[in-house]
This record gives sequence, C-alpha cells and structure tokens, in this order.
Amino acid sequence: MIRRHFLKTLATTSAAAVTFPSIVRAQTLGLGGGVSPANRLNLGIIGAGLQGRVIMTSAMANAAARIVAVCDVDKQHRAQTRQFVEETYASETDSGTYRGCDEYGDMRELLARPDIDAVLIASPEHWHALHVIHAARAGKHIYCEKPSGASIPETRAMLDAVRASGVVCQIGSQQRSMVNYLRVIDLARGGYLGGITRVRVGLPRYMNVRPAGGAGLAASLGGYSDEPPPRSGAPEPVPPGLDYETWLGPAEPLPYCKARVHYHWRWNYAFGGGRITDWVGHHYDSAALVLRVNDRMPVAIRNATARFLDDTPLYNTASDYAFEAHYDNDAVIEVSSALREGVHVDGTEGSVFVNRSALEYTDPRLRRVQIPSHRALFRLDGARGHMDDFIACALKGATPRAPMSDAHCVTAAAHLANIAFRAGRRELRFDPVAEQLVDAPDAVRYFQRVMRAPWTLPA
Repeated sequence: MIRRHFLKTLATTSAAAVTFPSIVRAQTLGLGGGVSPANRLNLGIIGAGLQGRVIMTSAMANAAARIVAVCDVDKQHRAQTRQFVEETYASETDSGTYRGCDEYGDMRELLARPDIDAVLIASPEHWHALHVIHAARAGKHIYCEKPSGASIPETRAMLDAVRASGVVCQIGSQQRSMVNYLRVIDLARGGYLGGITRVRVGLPRYMNVRPAGGAGLAASLGGYSDEPPPRSGAPEPVPPGLDYETWLGPAEPLPYCKARVHYHWRWNYAFGGGRITDWVGHHYDSAALVLRVNDRMPVAIRNATARFLDDTPLYNTASDYAFEAHYDNDAVIEVSSALREGVHVDGTEGSVFVNRSALEYTDPRLRRVQIPSHRALFRLDGARGHMDDFIACALKGATPRAPMSDAHCVTAAAHLANIAFRAGRRELRFDPVAEQLVDAPDAVRYFQRVMRAPWTLPA
C-alpha cells in the first residue's frame, strides 16, 4: 500500500512516547471505517512488548485492519498499548474519542472472542508454539514473530495445527518483503550470478543488542542499550502488575529477576536460543531461499564450534559460533558470528552481499540487471510490506510469503546447531523424514523442551 501521510507523531502520545514506532496510514478510517467491516480484519495482539508494538503499528498502518484487543502478562504493557490504540483511532474521529480495544491477561480469553479474525503473536520464544496452536484451534489467522518455535517438535506441532485448521499463518521473516533481499534471491535463482559456489551467513554475536533505530525505542522495556545486559542477577521481588507465573508458562520455574525477562529472555536456553534462533528467520532464511532449500531440513550440521561465556550464570546461549548446514541436494549454508552480518552469495559470474543497510556487487553489471516480473520470487505490488501481505492473504485465504511450512524447515537449522553446541559435537546427523536425530544418544536430551504442567504439546 502507498502511505499517504503521517497519522500522528508519537511524541504527542502520552502513554508511550518512546516505545511505539510512528504510524503512516494508507488512508483515514474514521469511526465508520474507510473500509467496510466485511473487508476488514479485527486483530488481537498477544505479547505487547517491544516487537509486539512494532508489528502492531505496522498493522495499524493498513486500513484493512483494526486492533480490538491486546493480551499481555505485564499489566503496564497492555494498558499502554490499549491507550495508544484508542488514542490513535480517536484522532481519526470527528468526536476525538474512541473506545474499542480491550485488555486481557490470558490469551485464551482473547481467542474465545468470535469477533476477532486474526492475532499477532510477539510473545517470548518459549510461548510461540502454544500461542500458535491455540490460535489455530480457535480458527484465527496468525502472524507470529520468528523463530516459529523453540524446538523441531514444537514447529512440527504448530505446522500440523495450522494445516488442520486451514488458517493463514505468516511468520515474521520480514526480509521476504524487503526489496534488496529479494533482488539477491532473484539474481541467484535466476542464474544471473552463474553457478552458485558458496553461500555464507553472518549472524550477530552474543548480546549485540544495539538496535538499528537507536536505544530509545526500548528504553522503558529494559531491552536494547549500548551496554551488554547484566550477566548475573539475584532473585528479586516480582514487580506489581507482572504475572510472572504465566510469563514462565511451559518453561522451567526460574526465579524472577529483571535481567531475565522482556528482551533478555533470548540469552537463556530455558526461553530462547540466543542470536541463532533470533536471526535464523532473517539472514539464514534468505540464504535458504537463494539455494532453494527453504522447504527442506538439513541432513547434517558439520564443523560446529561455539564459545560459551563461563561468567554468566544468568545467560547460557552461545557467544561466538560457527557451523555448516548440509542438505540432501548437496547444498551447504555456512554460518558464523565472525562474518560481517548479512548474506554473502558467491557465483561463477559474480558475488553479492546484502544486509539491511547495504547491497554490494563485485561486478557493476549485476547492478544493471533488470529482472522480469515473471522471474521474481515474490511480487511486492508497489510498496506492500510483510504485514500488508499477511492482511491481504488472511482476507483472501491465500498463502503468505513466509508460511509456517517454510519456517518449520528453516528454523530446524538453528535448533540442530544449538543441539550440537550444547552436546559438544562437531557434527550432528538428522533424518528429515522421521524428523529425528541419527546416532546421537548424547544429544537427544536437547532435542525437545519438556513443558511444565499443565502445558503440553498436542499428541
């Protein structure tokens, strides 16, 4: 959609001046809506932290969506988010008032509402599987942040639930909707680089938490900063308004401390998989599309190395790491935290590098290549972004750019690499048909998370 004007700037929003991105509206909705209710999605938000607010504002920029509910275990987060939603929609009305966004602390109450068509899920990684499965069973279309799930069995259960329900599910691999990444993918798949000889992926190092947009965006969430987060933390009283028991959910019952929750859950295997799972749905996903292995799982992880910091009892994910993901069609994707962050593609007739701030060619000829629309992997239809693609697909019942089926396969590489690191293995073999480790009894205990009662995966 073509954005026409700024709806408002967030400096005038009292609830969260530094915690919401600005919104550029495609058109003014008005109370009655510039889009008929029959052609509009009513959305609920599950997880109103930093990324939840980012994707929510992206949805609010689309006139075909309306936020009607927000769910979060942090009372302050959900109150701020509801207030922002209502103030935003109120600015579009003649009366200057709007009341139409409800708050929930339990996602099951939100999912029980028959008027909600779809949900945006931005909860911590250890909750993704349960949130997606419950949403699919409730018949809600789903936009879920990456990584899709916290283990291969979890992403399998998610995929099965999505397929059984027939809902649309888009994973937040936003680079599938970014022009520079799509150009590199199309150049490689279209033969413009000649034969592909090597694909390498540079991922962030441990706790490299400086955000592209500056530290202010997440300051109130205790997230991004120029300094690394504290590496140890004594148990602290749970702050008022935070339902920490529900935040833990299926994870092991570790005591509360501020440095464990919100953004920093990523650095503990109880809740996330470190930078590898944090970015597998981005740079690695693009590399998988380059080599056409986005719909298959690796058969082996090789040359796996990892360094763990020994002075961080609070955080235990890999600090520096490298591995190769091998596929049954002889494709290999090399990953390293020592590489420049982005996707490096080498071909017999030229090489390209891409990340979110650069697109570089070894041969100026490649810059001039015009790729015919019929040879493009995805057509962006003007400036249509990742959230717009989800909303359009949910309204039409179409397949989105980043379906759960691809995420199940792509995310497997990160989970297998983490298993190899934790088991101290240089190599790990995997059967992609049975979706089981091969001859690795010492690594089996890392294959699937044990969910804490009463939560469990479906059989």
